[in-house]
Amino acid sequence: MNFVQQRCDDMLFQITQELGHGCDGLLDAVFGFLYRRTDFFYVMEPGGNMGFPPGQAINKVVYFFNKYQELHFKRVPYDPKIEEKWEKYQKEQQEKRKQEESKKAEEASKPKESQEAQESADNKEKPQEPLVGEQKSEPVKVEEKFKRISTYNGDVLDRYSWGQGVWDVTVQLGLPPGTKPKMLDVTMTQTNICIKLKGEPEPLLEGEFYDRIKVEDSFWSVEDDNYLMLNLEKAREVIWATVLKGDREIDTKNVDNAKKLNEFDLETQGHLQKVLYEQNRKLRGLPTTEEQKQIDLMNRLKKLSLIHISEPTRRTPISYAVFCLKKKKKKK
Repeated sequence: MNFVQQRCDDMLFQITQELGHGCDGLLDAVFGFLYRRTDFFYVMEPGGNMGFPPGQAINKVVYFFNKYQELHFKRVPYDPKIEEKWEKYQKEQQEKRKQEESKKAEEASKPKESQEAQESADNKEKPQEPLVGEQKSEPVKVEEKFKRISTYNGDVLDRYSWGQGVWDVTVQLGLPPGTKPKMLDVTMTQTNICIKLKGEPEPLLEGEFYDRIKVEDSFWSVEDDNYLMLNLEKAREVIWATVLKGDREIDTKNVDNAKKLNEFDLETQGHLQKVLYEQNRKLRGLPTTEEQKQIDLMNRLKKLSLIHISEPTRRTPISYAVFCLKKKKKKK
């Protein structure tokens, strides 16, 4: 690939990205340009010099398509069986659609009485609602001490409840009523934690963290004398499946790991602010920055006019259309 080809590829790739819709967008742009700025679609009159003789323009398109398709097949050999595979696939899809349509038609043709009988049978299988005066199962009660914390992206366990953000974990641990901070012995390291009541042999909470924490940025407090709040700062940006290893884990695939704008670095914040600015312009019906550049460019191009220069036919058919842009003469 030479320098000119590389430059053309870069320009066309950028145009394709800006237009969207893949090859359709690119082809639409190319033929649109030929339509607006050239005489490619003109059918030449006998003895004329504008456009091409009948059929010659489309022959040129086919010629270049075949040229590069042959180059492609030299690099990626053509499989003659591919057409058979497509025919088989299309027949299978057609048969599948017929079966689905037949099934829908069969279901729609069922008598209404049959549907009502089926619904009645389904209702009999369902457990009956308890009558007035009968004992109903009580709903699961949430302990009062677990109503103070959000378990967003977390869980509620027997001993504690917890939630998390991108960089922090919040834990709420129930305490005996009347517990004061000075009655607790809390030991935290980067990987472990131990919470005890002073003088008691058994810890209230002990174990190894799911991942490392920043001890200097983590802290704890006692609220309402009956529960302990742990605010843990993560050492790295990772979603925790649980607080302590061995405890019940959540499915991290279902966790919302969206970040606030101020949680990104300054360079990323600048990029995101630019994206938000462009989205805001679109919502107001204004062109984006790049679209405005294209509009300005097109306004400059409108000051240019098309001049067709045709080569003499001589002994051969008319060659490719040659065109150039020339600045319009200012009116005096």
